[in-house]
Amino acid sequence: MNSWLLLVNIAVGSAIGGVTNELAIRMLFRPLRPWYIGRWRVPFTPGLIPSRRDDIAIQMGRLVEDHLLTTEGIKRAIAQGDLENNLRSWLERFAAEWMSEERNLRQILQATMPQVFDEEGKWSDTVRTPVLLHWNSFIERTLHHYEDRALRELLSPAGVERLEAATTAVSQLLLSRLRGYLHTSEGQQTLQEMIRGLLGGGGGMFGGLVGMFLGDDKVVGKILPRLDEWLQSPELSQRVQLFLKLEADKLLEKKVGELMEWIGRDQVDDWAHALFARMEAHSLRFIDEPLSRVTAPFRETILTKTIPSLSGWMVQKLESNVERIVSKISVRDIVTRQVEGFPMERIEEMVIGISGKEFRMITLLGFILGGVIGLVQGLLALWLG
Repeated sequence: MNSWLLLVNIAVGSAIGGVTNELAIRMLFRPLRPWYIGRWRVPFTPGLIPSRRDDIAIQMGRLVEDHLLTTEGIKRAIAQGDLENNLRSWLERFAAEWMSEERNLRQILQATMPQVFDEEGKWSDTVRTPVLLHWNSFIERTLHHYEDRALRELLSPAGVERLEAATTAVSQLLLSRLRGYLHTSEGQQTLQEMIRGLLGGGGGMFGGLVGMFLGDDKVVGKILPRLDEWLQSPELSQRVQLFLKLEADKLLEKKVGELMEWIGRDQVDDWAHALFARMEAHSLRFIDEPLSRVTAPFRETILTKTIPSLSGWMVQKLESNVERIVSKISVRDIVTRQVEGFPMERIEEMVIGISGKEFRMITLLGFILGGVIGLVQGLLALWLG
């Protein structure tokens, strides 16, 4: 009889230990909501984690922000990781894919944004009108910004040197063309008319006598060699060059506003619209070219220079702005909201999936400890009885 009593104590103690441990584990998650009997809430409902869910979310947000996802850790991960190489590889693949595309920009735009073209295949008003307004505004701002500045201020020293060299070339070209024109039949005829006008128009008796003894051809034959020699003289070339330089200097000293008044605002507007029309036509021809042909001249430069520089610059900017980005993101609030909105069933499933073996060992340990306690209790009862 004493043996049966000892076994009963062991069984009861083991059952109590195992069941209480299992119940304690379940009460970590269950019940999910409080239980009520009338207006009285049953104690320990809901479970520990559901009842302290808000506090757990806040503490997890602090933990992630203060100890896990810190700015120093992110900078260290960027510096020690392979982010730049991965970013460069992705950009190279992306760029190579686009630069090998046989479609043109028109086809791509028609597939993604067909409203940018009209029925004739030109830019629609939804695209053209805003661009034209921005272009006119740009012209107005530019003219207003430079209207009080002299043209010389807008040219670089190299540009001024090129202008001076151009005056020399223009003077030589002008004299050369004039010499060539005088040796043509049309030029000689023009020279004859000038001589005839000088001798016959206002020459009086002297003009009549010269015209009587010398014909136009003889006069031209006498004057043309001397005129040709004069046109080739360095003195005349220097004088013409000096004259053009002085005129160019006068023009360079004029302000942009004065030049605009001299040209006329209508003419400036016509030039601006003509330039816009040329850019519009060029853009339409450009979008009809295959991407592979358009990017062919720049392919090697993009892959070997632009993309490595761009990826390095992006990583450097990311490293230097990590603290600002993290402060703007507010990691604590994000983690807190995510934990608050995470389903408790999913949390229970994750924890049990990770620690299920340990929980079973705790339950088994409860059975063992309960049995040991029952054994000790039974032995004490037998000894004292």
